[in-house]
Amino acid sequence: MKNISSHINQINESAVSALARSYNVLDYPKSLINVLNATVPGISFDTFSKLELHSIINQILTKKYKGEAALKAKLVEMFIEKKVTAAFEIKVNNSRVDFLKVNGDTVSYEIKSRIDNLSKLSKQVSDYEKVFEYNFIVIDETHYKAALKLIPNHYGIYVLEKNKLQQLKPATLNNHLNTNIQLGLFTKRELEQTFKSVTPDITLIKESFTDEQINLCFKEMLKRRYTKRWNFLKANLSEILPIDYQFFFHHNIHPKVIYGA
Repeated sequence: MKNISSHINQINESAVSALARSYNVLDYPKSLINVLNATVPGISFDTFSKLELHSIINQILTKKYKGEAALKAKLVEMFIEKKVTAAFEIKVNNSRVDFLKVNGDTVSYEIKSRIDNLSKLSKQVSDYEKVFEYNFIVIDETHYKAALKLIPNHYGIYVLEKNKLQQLKPATLNNHLNTNIQLGLFTKRELEQTFKSVTPDITLIKESFTDEQINLCFKEMLKRRYTKRWNFLKANLSEILPIDYQFFFHHNIHPKVIYGA
């Protein structure tokens, strides 16, 4: 690929933000060329392949943009070689946790990038502690002092420092699990498949299963729901660009279909 590193270094913050808002992994080459022409004046991208266009956009966004996609990519790369199942964007009450992993335990990761504010953090951490055994926030270092005041003691903290995630505070076991909310995350079909001895009614399930059994079933349900998608991402990660990890997790389309040969 043609060397454009010096041009990337000169891109201003507003142009990078505009690129982040406009980039769509499903865009046709002409659209990718247009957004790059607007971001990096002085270079003609007409002769670049579709893969090169995606690669340049990813290079710009991972290097210059301070949004959550780059932090999600760091989490993927942290766990991709481990024996876990992971997933993106799980709805819990009125919140949506950014990243989750399941092995023997459930662990949530709420991301607050440099461009985010912390106005919803108290509500989010309250929701996640009702569902997941261990919980972390993953933050830009600029949020560290403010975030400490908003999270429960059992929450852990990862901080992005010098482009690496550093664990500054470990998470401890959370004792605030709520089986009603856990069961509410099952679909009707998942309830039927999991609790075969009773009808898929939460009240009846709670009469027949202990809280510990429900939590175990909750973990197994998450594994069944997301293992295939996570394994697809693992198998194809070397061909997927970091900003696009979440798209390929959700859609399981071969990268060549999107990026071209």
